[in-house]
Amino acid sequence: TALVVGGAISFARLRRLYFGAADDKGGAVVNGVRFFASPTCHHAPDIYPGMGETEAGLLLKEFFRERRG
Repeated sequence: TALVVGGAISFARLRRLYFGAADDKGGAVVNGVRFFASPTCHHAPDIYPGMGETEAGLLLKEFFRERRG
């Protein structure tokens, strides 16, 4: 999924990518395959990780806690 999103961002030629919570195991931006650093990526946005990282992490944890019931 992260690679598909990375590809869409690249093809859309977005100038900047801001995100809060990095995925240490399955990410594709700053962890994992690092899609935007690969030679097959023709456009890489400026990347701003960790925007509201604590809040984003809490939101994700709560979301998945509720889904698991």
